[in-house]
Amino acid sequence: MTQNEVRGRIEAFVSDFHTRWERSGKMPGMAAFDLGAFQAWAAELEELVATHCTPGVRTGQEGALSSSPAHDPAAEQITQIEVDEDTATVRSVIQAAGSAAFYYEYRLLCSDDDWRISQLSTFLDPPSAPLIDPVRAEALMQGATPDAALPDLPSQLVLDVPGLFTAGRLVAPFGKPAPLEVRHLGELTCASGVLTIVDFGSVDAHIVPLTRRVTPGTYPVEVSMVAGVTVAVRLLLSESPEVSWHPSEFTDGTHEVGVDAGNVALVDFGALVACQAQRVEAMFQEHVGRLMETPGAMFTLTGGVADAVMVTSGYGDGTYPCYWGLAADGSLTSLVVDFRVLAENILRTSHVPFRPGPVGTPELARHELRISADNGSFVVSNSGENIRGFRVLAPDGALLVDGDHLGIFITRGTSNTTWNPDAPPPPGSVLEVIEYLGYRHI
Repeated sequence: MTQNEVRGRIEAFVSDFHTRWERSGKMPGMAAFDLGAFQAWAAELEELVATHCTPGVRTGQEGALSSSPAHDPAAEQITQIEVDEDTATVRSVIQAAGSAAFYYEYRLLCSDDDWRISQLSTFLDPPSAPLIDPVRAEALMQGATPDAALPDLPSQLVLDVPGLFTAGRLVAPFGKPAPLEVRHLGELTCASGVLTIVDFGSVDAHIVPLTRRVTPGTYPVEVSMVAGVTVAVRLLLSESPEVSWHPSEFTDGTHEVGVDAGNVALVDFGALVACQAQRVEAMFQEHVGRLMETPGAMFTLTGGVADAVMVTSGYGDGTYPCYWGLAADGSLTSLVVDFRVLAENILRTSHVPFRPGPVGTPELARHELRISADNGSFVVSNSGENIRGFRVLAPDGALLVDGDHLGIFITRGTSNTTWNPDAPPPPGSVLEVIEYLGYRHI
């Protein structure tokens, strides 16, 4: 009887959701934006939650209008119901023709013989699916070694990592001086000795370990902040002072962490790859909300000790450098992610003749810079991300065009900017290129 009551609540929620989606939740059109439609949908969801859920539950559809319903009684199938006294878990799946499947997990609470949904989670992977293939996981683990070579720090970087963790130091990244805060988040256990740094909201995008193993153990985690913005996070591996810094290289050759979901996590890689995919997604959904109120969230992937820590990623999405600190004896002292909040760019400006063809200046050669001409238009193309801007100047220095005012089309790692001048640039015109070399801490 109890299972039937739980099933009835979920079926009623799904049916009610679909009715409300038909009424207000549909996307009005690809090019349309109707504030009233969003407001109506928000009101529908508020009533939906009040009818079927405990207060404050989020459906995952807040602020979104969709072309297909997230829940549909004709398509969503309940696959499992588990009841334990006054709590229950229900799993279901929905898959529309020609689209990916979505897997749902409903948590329910019973009060006064009334079952209500207390949490709703959405997954792209089915229950029990591993995060990655176990054979691949083992191969990745073997790619990390205790004596892996560490790259030298590029000469154009001017780092002051200890300054990022000097509590009380007055800094002014936003114009107004404010004290630097350093907070202890807790103790992170790395039982495998293999670490990784990831955006926990999109783990699949970069699931590779760092090349250098650490001694298995438990280590303090600190985060530095200014005016509520995360400056850096570090794992303290020893009490020895650092005498040098080295990029923390991943086994795929990169040494930065890419961010698309506003967070960075330091994780025991062995614990991560042993997880089911739904476990990872559930941990992200459970803890990312805490980052609005706390400087960091520590949690467990294995169900035991804390083996992961997540912080907000500075200004948000982007790529952030990671560094190992080394003691005088060559041992590791710390692992740091720098969100470049207390940093200023080191730029170099070069001037080359503006003419069609590859730009052969030696200092720009690595960017594969090229000017192409086509029926009076010009395309300036370059590879990578280190060209930060360009201008075209007349022989007398007058500005003909600022590349920042033109659109950029990126394909296969090459940026292409098209200029359609009213008249051809005069002979002797110059291409001014602004190149990013590195940064210095402030």
